[in-house]
Amino acid sequence: MARDPHLLPDNAQPLEIALSLATAPSVDVDEAVVGLRGIKLRNPPPSFLPYLIYEYGLGELTPYLPNLYELIGEGIDWQRIRGTPASVDLALSWIGYSAEIEEPSIRRWRWNLFQLALDRVRDNEIDLSRIEGVAQLSVPVRSYFWRGFFGYDVRALEYGWNRWSGSIWGAYSGARLPDGQAKWSFGRRYEVDHVLADDDLVSLDIYLPPAGDAPLGWGPFPWPATPWSDSAARGRSVAMLEALDLGTSWAVFRDSAGDVIGYRRARAVHPVKPAVDGEYRVGGLGLSPAVSGATMLYVEAMTGFGDGAGSLAESVSFILNGVPASGYPAGSLWLPPGGLDLNLPEIGASPISIEFGRTVRERVCALFRF
Repeated sequence: MARDPHLLPDNAQPLEIALSLATAPSVDVDEAVVGLRGIKLRNPPPSFLPYLIYEYGLGELTPYLPNLYELIGEGIDWQRIRGTPASVDLALSWIGYSAEIEEPSIRRWRWNLFQLALDRVRDNEIDLSRIEGVAQLSVPVRSYFWRGFFGYDVRALEYGWNRWSGSIWGAYSGARLPDGQAKWSFGRRYEVDHVLADDDLVSLDIYLPPAGDAPLGWGPFPWPATPWSDSAARGRSVAMLEALDLGTSWAVFRDSAGDVIGYRRARAVHPVKPAVDGEYRVGGLGLSPAVSGATMLYVEAMTGFGDGAGSLAESVSFILNGVPASGYPAGSLWLPPGGLDLNLPEIGASPISIEFGRTVRERVCALFRF
């Protein structure tokens, strides 16, 4: 490698020039200095990464993006747009989510709060702390992330702005985890469409043998008033449903071993008829409550936040007339194993896969055809 010219004045003696050139540090370090150029950008060695993270100010992101090579590449782009909605989108993409930012109306006192309308129910409860962390880091200092939701979103009542029947008095739906500040409100929906077999009807003590061509009025139960054009089979279904004793109904959740996880009180139990604009829907079929002449029963139960948390339900069935066992309040919404009489008939047992959590409400909509 060519030696750099010396920096001595013009009147320097040959010995001085030779000594300057012999001890010049560039001779030993030039090659290394040239080789270092761009090394932290092209492919930095692992030993460089902690120092680069410190240099770029990305240390606060390490709990949420532990791969430091990815953090170097993505974090620099994130820093450039930090404080904008785009930074929230980028940060959420690191953990596999997307969301719409919802800011409060300007009429609200806490105008700096914001919510995230997520694209799905969280995959794992651990993800919630990561979502909360990256969301709060990505927004301006004056903004505060306080709630995320998907599938179940009920708002606090605002006088003059909301319907009382669709709001919660003074609170938004959701639950907080012990180690977090944000509230989470998730909901999932499951459907059961079940034709009651003879065994179900016998257990409910409403079984009528098939009528065939027998005239109406035959059987142990009086036939209901039905149009003359109705078949005897339909009249039989109507009669059995009207003979059913509908009390307090419960959804029964069981694990893979068949053991009861818990009982959830049904919030809707109605004989129903098809209706295009019906209040309920199962399998795309609209349903409305019917005063008489129905051949189908709609039952809906929705768990509360934290019901059965940590358990995995593999099946669901229903008890149509049950009272909490001794020692449990009559108005209980969720009962543990033993909370209901085990000898009560269960109907509509169906396979299901529900991983109960602290921030998710599970809604089961069942249609029983008689």
